[in-house]
Amino acid sequence: TIAATHFGGGVFVGGIEWGVEKGVWPGAYAGIGLGLTCFISAIIAGKFREIADGITPPDFIEHRYGHSKFLRGYHAIVYILGTVAIIACQFMAFGSMASAFGISYKTAVLLGTVVVIIYTYMAGMWGVAITDFIQLGMCILFIPIIAVLGGQIIAAEHSVTIGDLLSQPFFPQADSTSDFLYTTVPSVLGSIFAYEYFIRWQSSKNAKDAKNSCIYAGIILIALSIPIGIISGIGKVMYPDTPAGDVLGKVITSTLPGWAGVLFLAAVLSAIMSTADSLMTSLGGMVTRDLYHKVFNHDKDFNELKNVLLYTKLTAVIGSIGGCIVALNFRSILGALFWMSPLQGGALFAPVVIGLFWKGANRYGAFAAVITGGLMALVDMSGLYTWPERMLFPILGSAIALVVVSLVTKDMEQNKLEAVN
Repeated sequence: TIAATHFGGGVFVGGIEWGVEKGVWPGAYAGIGLGLTCFISAIIAGKFREIADGITPPDFIEHRYGHSKFLRGYHAIVYILGTVAIIACQFMAFGSMASAFGISYKTAVLLGTVVVIIYTYMAGMWGVAITDFIQLGMCILFIPIIAVLGGQIIAAEHSVTIGDLLSQPFFPQADSTSDFLYTTVPSVLGSIFAYEYFIRWQSSKNAKDAKNSCIYAGIILIALSIPIGIISGIGKVMYPDTPAGDVLGKVITSTLPGWAGVLFLAAVLSAIMSTADSLMTSLGGMVTRDLYHKVFNHDKDFNELKNVLLYTKLTAVIGSIGGCIVALNFRSILGALFWMSPLQGGALFAPVVIGLFWKGANRYGAFAAVITGGLMALVDMSGLYTWPERMLFPILGSAIALVVVSLVTKDMEQNKLEAVN
């Protein structure tokens, strides 16, 4: 289910749109970046899994630096906002796809919102895991078939082969390197400790299983990214003058045979739903465990809290509505998908990942790292100043703050520990 959570409508539909606009390989950038993320995650997943009392990323932060409402609250808030943006991408993808069948974008987004609410409300975590497995299987089966079939069509009608499409440069345009970094860096440096993946590592039987699951997921995602790029190239060859957002619908309704269009439609819906339901489950956990329990009721046992299930379901409804509002007012799928990444990975990479390997990192350094990285991210996102790379520079600033402040306050931390003991 790690691969299923990664592989959503944003990667699928958004990748095809980018591929039509920018080239075959740019259409695969998002999937390749997420695959690389899984490979890097394999390095740290086992270490996180060894923390027996850790269920979520903020649990590790608390395990490493002690209880802090600020650190846990910051993580919860920025990931709630980021999750809503990713949910919005699924609705955008659904709206773009449905327009091919004569359904207006607005109607499709509203319909998708209702479906996701009902789907998640009834399924629960176990249902999400089972359906994710089935939905990803459909994508693995159907997407390569569509790519091969489409390749045969353009070879017969336009004398362009799949080999011709794949022979295009990996960076075909002047800004392609920036596009690759825009999709890959947030994935690699932000998703490696995101809520929905951390939960799955901690659900593994042991550290070895957590590591292997990441490796298998990475292979699947990179393998799926290639036919996505191919399909975008097919659409560009068939409909060179059609807006990128409309090409997918044209391919489904006008290029492919009826049975193949149905398979393609099933694959798109599977990708959208496999991500949407997983994100809804994570969203409920962020609100109930990290905010309701750990921030506002830290002194109580989780099982003593009232209305947890109710708040989880309300979160799913509110999150879906929030995603719907974003989708109705914003149409760039990959733009929305990675918009919150600097506030997430830019501020949290250093205290989480460096803190995992460096014992010298302390509580004061973690505070300084999050504040520094968060402020640097806001400077870029607000347009006050544009960093050469919108996520790497906040991470660099955050890492420097973590190291410097941890070293400067080393004696303060030691004195505090001795006073407690």
